[in-house]
Amino acid sequence: MIDIFKLVEPIISLFIGSLHGHRENSFKIPEEVLSQLRKILLLTALLAGSLVLFLLGMSYFIERLLDQLDSGAFHFSNSLIFLTVFMLFSLIGIFYTTKKSVWKSVFDKIPEKEFAENNVQNHAQLETAISLFILDVVKERELNREKTASATEQQG
Repeated sequence: MIDIFKLVEPIISLFIGSLHGHRENSFKIPEEVLSQLRKILLLTALLAGSLVLFLLGMSYFIERLLDQLDSGAFHFSNSLIFLTVFMLFSLIGIFYTTKKSVWKSVFDKIPEKEFAENNVQNHAQLETAISLFILDVVKERELNREKTASATEQQG
């Protein structure tokens, strides 16, 4: 039984935020990434839980409804009202977790100024790499021309 807790401990500690004891020096994850990962996991768990609860509520609702229709007397009982409210709350959870703004709020942690500076720096590095590649190709072609010219002079 204790082995099961050892298997589940990293997952629980990730949700709680106390993963510091399990990290090695060579594998450090920034706190911002861990925070975003926790939010993603919580949203995914909320979505899966809401879907499961909605489907369970729907199956019980259909079962109760069919039982009442089979007995010949249909009326909204307390169980049907409870199941309707239960499914409504589950749908609210599903709609909340599938909203685009909720997911964008998880990834909107990078300030625009920092993103722009990184983008300019990456663009400059890309330009430098392309220009070095072009210069290398040009020099290689010049060397090939010189080799072919010297080879034709030796033959002729």
